[in-house]
Amino acid sequence: MALTVSTRIPAQHPLDAPTPGLNRNKRGVVSPEKMWPQHSVLKISLLDMTDEQKALIKDNINKWAPHTNLYFKFIDSPNGDIRIAADNNTNAGWSWQGTSAKKAPASEPTMSIGFATPSIYTAGKIQHEFGHALGLRHEHKHPDRQLDINKEKIYEDYKSRDKTRRQADHDIIDPFHHNDVKVSAYDRASIMHYGYSKEVMNDGHAIFTNTQLSDGDKQFIRSLYPPDNSPLGKLLNTAIRSLINT
Repeated sequence: MALTVSTRIPAQHPLDAPTPGLNRNKRGVVSPEKMWPQHSVLKISLLDMTDEQKALIKDNINKWAPHTNLYFKFIDSPNGDIRIAADNNTNAGWSWQGTSAKKAPASEPTMSIGFATPSIYTAGKIQHEFGHALGLRHEHKHPDRQLDINKEKIYEDYKSRDKTRRQADHDIIDPFHHNDVKVSAYDRASIMHYGYSKEVMNDGHAIFTNTQLSDGDKQFIRSLYPPDNSPLGKLLNTAIRSLINT
């Protein structure tokens, strides 16, 4: 038995990182205190990667761009607000959550994307990890989630990979409390939701790994970073994006 998506255990700060030893139409889960200031220009460093990897990362980060009031400026120097490294030895990914990236040592990345065997899931992984970089949490831990998970199967899977029940509780089994996060309606189609094989679902129905932003993802991120669609707002948006791209 194995999970459809590898259960990438969060380290102390990054989300999805392998541990070295742990409005009705809007959907999502976010830590409000880790959101970036509205209308921020976020510098994004692309570190130690090929031109093809850079292009794939840019393309998938920009899937978020039309749905926020943030501006993304990609740079090759290592002094970005968000610093992304390619890891050719794994398929896993991880990211610091939102403004927590400011706590990362300046010499280290704040996000890693695995490129060991690029596939259709790589694009979704980039979108997922950048969702964390915008402040989003895991959708499968939504306080109002509708998941009938076989806990013992999850514990067995974790044990087979030398991981603890406590890690399983943290990553999969225990949902967030409403007091700790800002949420909207639970969205199983969210890019922030893990996939699960049928073996770990009590109803026997697998939850497939999402590979693109859901409508709920787009609506929720718009509610957090609302674009200014006034004539002046659109003019400023065009001017700023033009300056960023020069």
